Amino acid sequence: MALMSIDNLSVQQRLFDACLDIHEGEVLGLIGPNGAGKSTLLNAITGLLPRSGRISLGGQNLEQLGSLQRARQIALQPQFIESVWALSVHDIVSMGRLPWGDSDQSIIRQVMEQANISEFAARHVDELSGGERARVWLARVLANQPRVLLVDEPVANLDIHYQQEVMQILVDYARAGHAVMIAIHDLSLAARYCDRLCLMDNGRVVKTDSIGAVLSSEILTPVFNVEVYVDLENQPPVVLAQ
Repeated sequence: MALMSIDNLSVQQRLFDACLDIHEGEVLGLIGPNGAGKSTLLNAITGLLPRSGRISLGGQNLEQLGSLQRARQIALQPQFIESVWALSVHDIVSMGRLPWGDSDQSIIRQVMEQANISEFAARHVDELSGGERARVWLARVLANQPRVLLVDEPVANLDIHYQQEVMQILVDYARAGHAVMIAIHDLSLAARYCDRLCLMDNGRVVKTDSIGAVLSSEILTPVFNVEVYVDLENQPPVVLAQ
């Protein structure tokens, strides 16, 4: 049984009858061109946007859970995050425990180690590089320990090293018994780190399936409106626009 099932999820004029499942232990990648509806889908799942349709978590209708229960079960890392205050890394990660009403230091230490940020726990976030900040924000949302983690473009504007670090952190979190849904533009990264892909276009789900079934020139070319070359035999996989 799917950990989360999404049935006919719609947001007026932005998302149309989206249906997909996500399973425990997997990373599901949301791919598609700009404006395809990836961020809208993530925000609709969390309830940040008015929606219709049904979402079930562990077989239970999400609407039957209170807002605090939902916040503990599902967490979203949005695409753009900035800190208004120059807080320490430790304080920012600790904020991830707010839905639980505690500051469990064992969990905070654990996620900081996972994100490889323990060494600068006392530093202010505005003193860090972009790649370091990305891992801090990721550690904050991991501190909540949600069953389903939704992540919107976490590797945008990061160099290759930090892209790989962040993606591996997400894979490890999924493998620990959670589920991760990630909106991602880089199709080669998606092929390398995701278990399945959901291709979106114009607010609709085009296809949700295995990497090989979704990443094909025949499927991608009309969606992206450019000739797409796919080589999944290469390691890591290569997806190029020609």
